Parts: sequence; structure tokens; C-alpha cells
Amino acid sequence: MNTRLISTIVTVAAVFIIYIALRRSLHALSRKRKYREVEEKIRRGIKPLSKEKGAERRHPVSEYEECIRITRDNNVKAWGSWLLAQFYHDNPHRGKDYLGKAIQCYAQIVEGYPDYPFHEESLFRLGNLLLFEKLDYKKVCHVYQKLLQKYPQSKWVTVARERIELIKNNLAHPLALNNYILAERYFEQGKYEKSIESLLNIVKEYPESDLSSWALYFLGDIYNFKLKDYGKAIAEYRNLIQKFPRHRFVANAQFKIAECCRKMEEWQEAIEVYKKFIQDYSQYGYADYAQFYMGQCYERLKDWEKAKAAYSSISAKYPESIWTDVARNRIKYLDRYLGG
Repeated sequence: MNTRLISTIVTVAAVFIIYIALRRSLHALSRKRKYREVEEKIRRGIKPLSKEKGAERRHPVSEYEECIRITRDNNVKAWGSWLLAQFYHDNPHRGKDYLGKAIQCYAQIVEGYPDYPFHEESLFRLGNLLLFEKLDYKKVCHVYQKLLQKYPQSKWVTVARERIELIKNNLAHPLALNNYILAERYFEQGKYEKSIESLLNIVKEYPESDLSSWALYFLGDIYNFKLKDYGKAIAEYRNLIQKFPRHRFVANAQFKIAECCRKMEEWQEAIEVYKKFIQDYSQYGYADYAQFYMGQCYERLKDWEKAKAAYSSISAKYPESIWTDVARNRIKYLDRYLGG
């Protein structure tokens, strides 16, 4: 009796062991198959949770993370990190600290995969996240400087250089600098009123600082291009010109004042502003544009002779201008159809 019981127990134990081993083996095979699928998606540049036509299932972020962790294929690690970084960056609402994870992925790419085609963009994105999310100015400058050195022809060179300059020139006013960075962040998010609030705070609390001049110009652009409040835009541009006449964008501000006047159909005021631009800032370029737009304004005022005179000046003063042929055609039109 005891022998039979022992034999039964041994048999049951053996069957159970075989079952467990078989289950583990099937699980391992399923796991390998799953990660082979993820690896294939990574090689094809497909991000997590993307549903392909005809595909059986979406692969969650966790499977991408695990695949990148266990794979020995360096290409899969590199491209997988890039796909994950983009996913985290573009979907911060999906998970806690996704932006922090994006920073980690970009940092890994920057340090570990310098020869891959997404290295340049990873540098720029990393710099942006460190700037807007962490306000870590030391690291931001280091990352942007790396971008400038390794990719001097990059399309992000100007932005990177200007941000380094902005940070280094304003470290004496950290609170103002934080406000300016927040204003840029809100602007990128389309939260223009919040951006304006941060910029006005700079102008009020740090009126003599370099950041105040940048804030005035930024305010003018928000009112001009985003909120279409041209009167407020003109006021901010004029504040910049009056308070900071040596600022690098005073010429731009003067030109934009004239543009705002045109948008409001204040033709005579626009003409006067264009004239002042040509008189005071012609060395900055765009004088030919100002001359042409003056002609357009005179046409709106039905002052055909002055319109022709404005157009004629383009051929005489700016023969290489893109407006030269257009101006000649406008003169012909005025002579032929309006008796000008």
C-alpha cells in the first residue's frame, strides 16, 4: 500500500515537473517570438503602440523597454532608444515622468551612439528638454555647445547659439531668466496668455535688464502673429525701440510696426514708418521691401504718382531686388489702366 502511494506521488510529481518545464519552455518560446516581433518593428522604425495594417497586436512600451534591455544587437538598442525617446517626448500625458525618461534616452544616444543619423536631433531635443523642463542651464549650454561643435552646419545652430548667449548673458538674473524660459515654453504649447504674463513680469521687475528688451520684442511678436492684436504689437515694438535703441532687433521692430499698420489698413501711417525704416535702418536689409510696400500703400490711397515714384526707386536704388520686375509691371499697369 505504501509502495503504491509512493509510486503515485512520484508519478504525479514527475508529471507536474514536466508540466512546469513545458510551460516554462512555451513561455520562453512565446517571449522570444514576442521580442523578435518587437525587434523587427524597431528595425522598421515603428514606435510603441503603433498598429500596422494586418498586424496581430500593438506592442506596449514595456515590451520595447525590455527588448532594448536584453538584446545584444547594437543597432536595435540604438534605434529602439531613439523610437522610445520620441514616444516619451511626444506623449508626456501617457505616463509619469515620461519626459524624464525621454531625457535619459536622448542622453544615452548622445553618449553611446554618436555615429547614428539621429544623434544630431537627439542633441537638440536633449538641450530643449533640459532647458524647458529642468531649467538646468549648465547642462543646457554643454549640450548645445556639443551640437555646435559636432554639427556646425545643423539647422539648429542659430537657435542653439542664441540660447547659449541668452543664458550666459543673464545668469545674474536667474528669476528673470526662468520667467523668459517659461514664456518660451508656454509659447510652444500655444498658451499665449501665460507666455505674455511671464514676459510682462520680466518687463516690470527687471526693466533695465537685457532680458527686458528680449521680452518686449517677444511680446510684440505674440500680439502680432498669434493674437492679431496689432495695436498692442505696435506698442511693444515701440517700447523696445525707445528703451533699447541699440538692441539687435530694433530694425526688425521698426519694419514690423509698418507691417502692423498695413494689416490695420492705416496706409499713411505705414508709409511714414517705412520711410523711417529706410532712413534709419537701411543697412540691415529689407529697404527694397519697404520701398515696394510704400508703393502698395500709395496705391491703396489712390495716389498713383507717388506709387509710381516709389516703384521707380526700386529699379534705381535696388536693381538686384526681387521686387524690381514686379515694380516695373506695377508702373506699366498704372500707366495703362489708370492714366497714372
